[in-house]
Amino acid sequence: MALPDSAWKFWFRARHDQLCLAAGEEFENYVSKVLSHLHKDYVNPEAMGSLGDGGCDGIAENGSILYACYGQRAVTNLDQKTKKKLEDDFARAYAFWPEFRVWRFVTNASFGPASTDSLLKLRKKHGPDSKRPIALELWKAPDDLWWEAVSKLAWDQLDEIIPGSPHAQNVELDDLVELIEMLEGVEGGDVDHLLEDIRPVSSTKMDFNRLPRTTRTEFDEGRLLSLRIDKWFAGQPDPGLRDAKARRFRQIYEEARRVTSDVREIVRRVYVALGGPDFDMWTKRANAVYAVTVYFFDSCDIFEEPPADFSIGETGDVASD
Repeated sequence: MALPDSAWKFWFRARHDQLCLAAGEEFENYVSKVLSHLHKDYVNPEAMGSLGDGGCDGIAENGSILYACYGQRAVTNLDQKTKKKLEDDFARAYAFWPEFRVWRFVTNASFGPASTDSLLKLRKKHGPDSKRPIALELWKAPDDLWWEAVSKLAWDQLDEIIPGSPHAQNVELDDLVELIEMLEGVEGGDVDHLLEDIRPVSSTKMDFNRLPRTTRTEFDEGRLLSLRIDKWFAGQPDPGLRDAKARRFRQIYEEARRVTSDVREIVRRVYVALGGPDFDMWTKRANAVYAVTVYFFDSCDIFEEPPADFSIGETGDVASD
């Protein structure tokens, strides 16, 4: 599955760039995670005795591609140390692994004149007319590693390698993640034919709770999916699921009210509990979160019900606009 929204590409790219700043094993472990998803048959051999890992930080595609990874720790003589690492790793791999035809040096290290000269000499030595032709490739992090590997991965793979894409932050709302994902898959055209069936919504409760215009707009978008949510709950094996989630939403709302009187902050707290702190980086996920929140708002499970004699224009109960 491709990334669902361009905003998430920027988010994952930013996190990737941060991870590529790591040194030594931390960087190498990140690269290994990426490669294990890029290649179905990727293996990173463990170091064993005097043989070590044979200069191999990963082998894939039936042994035809071999990786060497270097997360720079050095702070002096950077280019010379990169040069030595490149030459040593290639020499050991060449001696120990006879089948590979592509050698990839993945590094976040400084790659200056000495390293470049060494790479060019090795390429010439193992060119197409040599006894053992090998394509030597340099993957510099973060850019090459992103374009050659990370950007090609599916959403679920990226979420595993670079955790943080939104899920229900509150553990007691975890079973609504499936509902959120279902709502994300609803296309605009799938909603239009439901408009005439949407239950009418009085503005009285919104006025009483003094919801700001931005929140009302979010709720109006969310209401377009209300019937889908009804059907989803009706199809669940646990008939008490909806009421259990309503009670938890009420608790989250009341906890937020104990901390702040700002209705924007209260609504945000409910959103984040359901969708995670970055839920609004993807439009479809944000709309799904709005939909579930307003569903419980309209069902009288969260926020306050106005008294019978309340009229529009009176001071509301919750927060200032």
